[in-house]
Amino acid sequence: MENVGLSKAYVKRCYKTLESWMAPISGWDCIYTYDALDEGWIPGNNAGLFTCELCGCKKVRYVHVMHNNDFYENLYVGCICAGVMEGDVLQACEREQLIRNRARRKQSYLKRQWRVNSRGNQTLRYKGKDIVVFKLGAGLGVMYGSEKALRYRGKSIENFLTAVHAAFDLVDPLPSPPKRKLTLAQLEYRIFNG
Repeated sequence: MENVGLSKAYVKRCYKTLESWMAPISGWDCIYTYDALDEGWIPGNNAGLFTCELCGCKKVRYVHVMHNNDFYENLYVGCICAGVMEGDVLQACEREQLIRNRARRKQSYLKRQWRVNSRGNQTLRYKGKDIVVFKLGAGLGVMYGSEKALRYRGKSIENFLTAVHAAFDLVDPLPSPPKRKLTLAQLEYRIFNG
């Protein structure tokens, strides 16, 4: 992964776009990374993929939300652009790999069979503990060990499928990104010298 195959032209194009927006070239941090196919809230995008705001690539699945205190808004970009912005392409790739692995675990998790316990609740054994989906007023709640989820993405849990997704977020939360910073000079050396 040392040689990420970036050309000088690609990096310059990213910097030129940032400069055209009067945005800073350095000082960017990734504050959140998500799977666009999992989020499902991208308006007008039936494929579920995202368009990188920096380079225009229309096939971004794993979106890196970049923040800079000296810029008025966050930018939503793909992996390589995130790495260019934060000065560490390898860190961006590692962060994306964590999200990719989680997406694979979720795909496998969603295929598992739930059972009904003696109280009439749906249960699933996961990572050595039971996940329990229980009735809560007119909706549902989820319990995993001592943790509970009564809402999913800001809304009440109204059906079993939503409860299953809420349960996954409870048992397998989004990973914290690895923290490793390279200077701009180190990044340029890695990019241009392989």
